Amino acid sequence: MSISPEDAARTLADVRTTQAQALRAEPWFPAWYPVGVALFATGVTFVSEPGTDPAVTAGGIVVLTIALVGLVLRLTFAARMRAHRSLLSAAALTGFVVWVLASMGVAFAVAFPLDAARVAYSGTYGCLVMTAFMAATGPLVGRWISSRLAAGVEQAEETR
Repeated sequence: MSISPEDAARTLADVRTTQAQALRAEPWFPAWYPVGVALFATGVTFVSEPGTDPAVTAGGIVVLTIALVGLVLRLTFAARMRAHRSLLSAAALTGFVVWVLASMGVAFAVAFPLDAARVAYSGTYGCLVMTAFMAATGPLVGRWISSRLAAGVEQAEETR
């Protein structure tokens, strides 16, 4: 049994179309993941506030670390689809890094003025705002990266 080059090309094009559709169907990362990581940072900031009992700080960090490991494991084992890293474009990765840095900037923009005003738990407030920022913008960023991945598949098909 043999297949003609035209049939092979058509089949491959169908596969690429299906890949692009699958990539667009889900965000690159679930929105709950960066929110969970931001809540981890918020918790660490909260339990490590100056004046907190060292036992509370140590216990809190242990509990938060266990929760973070659970979050990572859930992401690792519950993901229905993983795009190969070769599909991740420099633009998509740069966009993700800029978003993470912007999230941190939002936290600092809240925390530093509060700290200068000697407000207790200023870092925690900053992290809470960062968490809200990530919750509000994370789905958009995840979908945007997925669209970049799908565009990469489509572009690879067009260059064939």
